[in-house]
Amino acid sequence: MIRNLFLLLAIVSLSPIAEAQSYRVFFTDKGSSEHLLEHPELLLSEAALLRRSMQGIAIDHSDLPVAPEYLKQIQRMGGELKAHSRWLNYAFVEGLSAQDLEALPFVKRLEYPKKHQSYLAGTQAQFDYGLGTTQVELLNGDALHQAGYTGRGVTIAVIDAGFTGALQAAVLDSLRQSGRLMGSWSFINGDTNVYSGQGGHGASVLSVMAALDTGVFVGTAPHANYWLLTSENVSSETPVEMDHWLMAAEFADSVGAHVINTSLGYTTFDDTTDNFDYSDMDGNTTVVTRAADWAASKGIVVVASAGNEGAGSWQRIGAPADGDSVLAVGATDGMGNYANFSSRGPSYDWRVKPDVSAMGAGTTLINIVGQVSSGFGTSFSSPCIAGMAACLVQAKPNVHGEEIAWKIRRSGHLFSTPNNTLGYGIPDFEFALNIGLEEDPMALKAEVYPNPVNDKVYIQGDFNRGQKIQIAIYNQAGQQLMAVERNWQNQLEMLDLAQLSPGIYFLNIHSDSMSHQLKLVKK
Repeated sequence: MIRNLFLLLAIVSLSPIAEAQSYRVFFTDKGSSEHLLEHPELLLSEAALLRRSMQGIAIDHSDLPVAPEYLKQIQRMGGELKAHSRWLNYAFVEGLSAQDLEALPFVKRLEYPKKHQSYLAGTQAQFDYGLGTTQVELLNGDALHQAGYTGRGVTIAVIDAGFTGALQAAVLDSLRQSGRLMGSWSFINGDTNVYSGQGGHGASVLSVMAALDTGVFVGTAPHANYWLLTSENVSSETPVEMDHWLMAAEFADSVGAHVINTSLGYTTFDDTTDNFDYSDMDGNTTVVTRAADWAASKGIVVVASAGNEGAGSWQRIGAPADGDSVLAVGATDGMGNYANFSSRGPSYDWRVKPDVSAMGAGTTLINIVGQVSSGFGTSFSSPCIAGMAACLVQAKPNVHGEEIAWKIRRSGHLFSTPNNTLGYGIPDFEFALNIGLEEDPMALKAEVYPNPVNDKVYIQGDFNRGQKIQIAIYNQAGQQLMAVERNWQNQLEMLDLAQLSPGIYFLNIHSDSMSHQLKLVKK
């Protein structure tokens, strides 16, 4: 039995969104919650504690709830609590002045939302995938299923809009009847009803993973467990939705989720003064991106849609797809060709984005009335990857979630030559399953020094003698200024950068065993 699962939800009643001055109020400490470190069973479910234990992840202060006495004092002063985060230790507050909040002894700082920143082995399975055949086989996912890895025993949290249609869909009968639908929660309304009022986008996304109707439609993780979490209010687009996403991610961690799929992205809002700039897509700025990276640090594989802006004026990925620990998924058609609506990379700080790609043009799914249909968007390529990630987690339960994500990137068909449309390419999940310890990403490193550099920079890397490596230098506009290919001979390799003007550059190193990107400052 999960104890104190709604520890903070029971203390705080989240009210409907209203127009008012709002702040993220960051606290100095966790107050009376500190003693709970001695009782982790009161913080996380048995499943969550098991995942942490198997991956060697310690319980720490970020797992403690926000101090209830701090929240009650803010409420007594007339503040409305819209959201809160144990990971980042803050509350989203409306109705109080900055002066009132800053005067509280337990308040560390305020953040203005308009600024967005302050600084399990199974048995063999052979499926007739029906209409889902192409999207599974494009990833070589059927090979994992045939090896017995179908997501059994693995929990996926789906953070999305509404799930209308999920209760009616025949292809989800197995999910409902087998007890693998673990529960639901709306972080918009503060109740378990995710099936009406917010549309059926979440149900469509869920079906790409969870469908199990042999000969009709089988998804990428047909035997996984699922939590259905609603954070997206379809009637508006406001910054607090990102805070609700963070709450959903924290909830997913607390119930032991191994994978999060989120087919949501944030770039523009109803109030245009809230809109992000491309410079905000740097992996560190938006609260939803920071939340996604926190989730990944807890051992959860976080999979996010890259966005559908490829043919529009924005063109780039959105948040949280820009996170450095997030698997951002672009879209292809059934032949593996880039779908032109799919948002492009790189991130603003010039990391490869999207990370990988999957079928998002003509993807089989269920519609709002639960019938099998098809759809277009990275919303549907993302769960293709998330479901297969769950199968990989089942096969490698002791592997940290971030290494699972690395294996997926490493198996991409463009790993050695990534681009801004497909990223590292289309993963081969049989290849990802068989990547051995000799390609442990934790053991593969590349460094440059000195940095900042005058003229000569030295590269140190864990490459084998004679191994072919490609080195490229880009400016901040994404223009390639230098490209060399070498057979690695020494522990150190030297590059002469005398011809470059002072400024910030990005050095990309690729080999058949790793891909690494570094920021370089030229004096």
